[in-house]
Amino acid sequence: MNYIKHLNGFFKRLERDERMTAYHISLYMTCFQLWNLYRFSSSFSVIRSEMMRLARIGSVNTYARCMKQLHDWGYIEYSPAANIHSGSIISCIRFDITGDTPTDTASDTLLINNTNTSNKENKQKRVNPISSAIKNPLNVRTQKDYSEPL
Repeated sequence: MNYIKHLNGFFKRLERDERMTAYHISLYMTCFQLWNLYRFSSSFSVIRSEMMRLARIGSVNTYARCMKQLHDWGYIEYSPAANIHSGSIISCIRFDITGDTPTDTASDTLLINNTNTSNKENKQKRVNPISSAIKNPLNVRTQKDYSEPL
């Protein structure tokens, strides 16, 4: 199991999945952290109250709905416990083993249309948001004019 590749695979899938909400992401990340603590075993037992506390979910209904949806959408395998005093069984689906090679896809690229330029320059430009964030993570101008007021 490659921790980083798995998380990258999860976030790539998350980028394409419009159904996922903050509750789902929080709950999945809690499952992933527990899976890590169990040394990536094929399945592990969880206690609902502990999962809710770690995922910052306050409603039992929200927890149950999100766990069922994560199961239905193929993020985890979830077997709820018949007894509330015994733990539910979870198996996380691996996202670190894909046959894909990294390529520049439409989801990795933003299209920017600059309307204040001439027609020749009015073509859409491809900008990789990850590389621009690495170069300038705080979006700060590098050329400062110290004569202008704060």
